[in-house]
Amino acid sequence: MRRRRLRRIGRVRGIVEGRMVVEGERLPRLGEKVYDSSLNEVGVVLSILGPKNKFFIEVKPSRAGDRLIGEPLYIIEA
Repeated sequence: MRRRRLRRIGRVRGIVEGRMVVEGERLPRLGEKVYDSSLNEVGVVLSILGPKNKFFIEVKPSRAGDRLIGEPLYIIEA
């Protein structure tokens, strides 16, 4: 049985038009669920913006995301 691993994808830099903008560290898949450090689901990956070496991740929040500005976000890999 494979272990599931928590992987940090980046840090929330701001909210633009209701979407969280995450400065990327690891590339997630589109549509992948995103979690905070307490493993609460906070949204879903909508798009990846910018070049591979300096990219941003657009996350559609499942609720107001302004409390997460500056906080790291994670995905769970199987």
